[in-house]
Amino acid sequence: MIPHVFEYFYMAVIALLFAGTNYHPHDWPPERWSQDIDLMRKASFKIVRLGHLCWDSFEPAEGNYTFEWFDEVMDLFHEAGIRVVLDIATRPAPTWLHKKYPEIDLSDPSGIRLEAQTRYMDDIGHPTFQEYAFKFAERLVRRYRNHPALYAFGLCNELGSGSPSYSYKARDRFEAWLRNKYNTIEQLNLAWTTQRWSRKLSSFNDVVLPVSGSIQGSPERLLDMWRFYSDETLTYMHDLSKLVRQLAPDVRESTNHWSENPGYGFDYLKQYEDIIDLPGIGFYPGTNPEDRRALIAACFFMDHRIGELDRPIWCLEFQTGDFGGYGSPRKAMRMYAYLSLVHRAQAVCAWTWRSMLGGEEQYLFGLVDHDGVPGWKYEEFKQIAEEFNLLEDRGLPRKIKPEIAIAYSFESLKVMAGNRSFYKTEYTQQVLHAYEALTLANLDCNIVNLRQLRKDYKILIVPGHAVMDPASAATIRSFAENGGTVIMTAYSAKVNEHNRVFDTPLPGELSDVFGIRSGAFMRTRSHTPAENAGGLEKTELGLEREKPSIFLDGCEYQPDIDYYEILEIRTAEILATFSNTLEKSPAVTRNRYGKGEAVYVAIPANTHFLELLLKSFYPALGIQPGPATPIGVVARTLEDGSILYVNTTGAAQTVKLETPGSGLLSGTSFVNSLTLDAYEVELLLSNQTAIEKESRL
Repeated sequence: MIPHVFEYFYMAVIALLFAGTNYHPHDWPPERWSQDIDLMRKASFKIVRLGHLCWDSFEPAEGNYTFEWFDEVMDLFHEAGIRVVLDIATRPAPTWLHKKYPEIDLSDPSGIRLEAQTRYMDDIGHPTFQEYAFKFAERLVRRYRNHPALYAFGLCNELGSGSPSYSYKARDRFEAWLRNKYNTIEQLNLAWTTQRWSRKLSSFNDVVLPVSGSIQGSPERLLDMWRFYSDETLTYMHDLSKLVRQLAPDVRESTNHWSENPGYGFDYLKQYEDIIDLPGIGFYPGTNPEDRRALIAACFFMDHRIGELDRPIWCLEFQTGDFGGYGSPRKAMRMYAYLSLVHRAQAVCAWTWRSMLGGEEQYLFGLVDHDGVPGWKYEEFKQIAEEFNLLEDRGLPRKIKPEIAIAYSFESLKVMAGNRSFYKTEYTQQVLHAYEALTLANLDCNIVNLRQLRKDYKILIVPGHAVMDPASAATIRSFAENGGTVIMTAYSAKVNEHNRVFDTPLPGELSDVFGIRSGAFMRTRSHTPAENAGGLEKTELGLEREKPSIFLDGCEYQPDIDYYEILEIRTAEILATFSNTLEKSPAVTRNRYGKGEAVYVAIPANTHFLELLLKSFYPALGIQPGPATPIGVVARTLEDGSILYVNTTGAAQTVKLETPGSGLLSGTSFVNSLTLDAYEVELLLSNQTAIEKESRL
């Protein structure tokens, strides 16, 4: 667990908001440093992130450390009154290390060694890589742990991105991991269903990584492989964290890992409480604010990183431009900054300060253009920093106690991605649909580890949670028994902890809790026009495709789905029914279980249907939705009763007000309504709050 000293520091800085940037002094001549830092100071920046992706600038040859140049950089930032988040840049490893030990290079799925041509081509689980990485990390931490400019250390950069290594050495480590988990080859054979297709193992030495080029092995083996790679990443991050805490116990730590990366990633929620002090993220909602799915995903990832820590999050990277895109529309970057505040951010660090002249990111645009001249984005970020200073007495960053939790499963992500013949609606999409249903009601939630729930909630949403291990099933069972309302959607509880389909009634381990059996299922089917009995739409091929309709609370809904389950009632009651399918089967069921209830939705998580379903539960559970707003306007009530409004759309939006108020940012009084221009934000103070603030001033 996190030492108590960090809780003290958290309380000490709770009233502060930070705006700043990422800076790469090794890319620019020393005579430019003072000029850049002076521009940051004039923009009211309080924080800068340094040091990432430049191990060989500190150690150009083995054991040859050249910290003196960076000492000057740290001193300059201290003189400017700007605090530093110093990244421990252990990835990518220097070329000299790859040349001396080519075994730390990645190997592709066919086992072919790959030259380290770009970043993140290091096998972080290899003991030799770790030996040199931790040696460098120790020297860096010792050097700067007492520097007056230092605020926090960063635990490397974007762990979870890149790809794993499929080398012989990785196979050996996988074998050792399996020995530790299963103890005997008989247990491994049982877990992996090796009697199928004559693939029994005689000993652990027979183990191979279950990939060969583009060909993948059985689902049981693939899940264990991803667990193995995940555990290696978690262990590496944990060891970096321990090193910092041992050598610099009074210094904070954070990381902008990428655990949700669909191609690699790791099971962050399995161990995050032992690793993370300040949750961190690279906040990249895209340069097109109209891409609502990207916007929802960026916010979800923030809440995922926080988990149940009750700590603010740091946007250690914050999108300023894109590959080939100069930036978002004007005011959209400022809108993103306030949207991050809604989701408990404490700091935003622009990525990046200056557009780089060379390298893979030479057309990823920053606050300062390639010629060194600040662009309009500099002025916009300057406005963000200055306004953050005004907001420090408003109860920001937000500290909340959500009444709703959404379960997230790295293992389900991997299981569903590995078997698209059945799981045709991808896992992350389902989770985001559930998350968006809450955002439309302006409600907060925590993203939780179903295997170990830490806090009390009124509603637990389990969207498409394909893997149902005993610990997760026990959590759901206990949650309902103790009075909670659990809502689980289709595709959930299909396989056990070994990625084997349950041989008991579905949902596996929980059929009695939900009071149903989910046996058959249907894809949306195609018909000829003559077979069309109504409720069907034409496809491009001239056929008709069924669009299942659902009756709920006397109204008919037609969610956009391509799959539904045919539920058999045991002890549950029916809340909604499919109206135009052949089966006319239940679409939503509710089962009283213990002091609570278990609700099953026979379709994949769908934003608008879940929004409607959840609304029907809020009154009885005493859950009060957030401020009412048009779609695309996000709002939250702060501790002092003021309301933060963020218009994420490119059009003006009008919000009806229950009580008059005054805009802190605009200085305008509002009576019956508040109109926000495209990407505009406002902090609305109630008249009483405004009077109190004026008296203090």
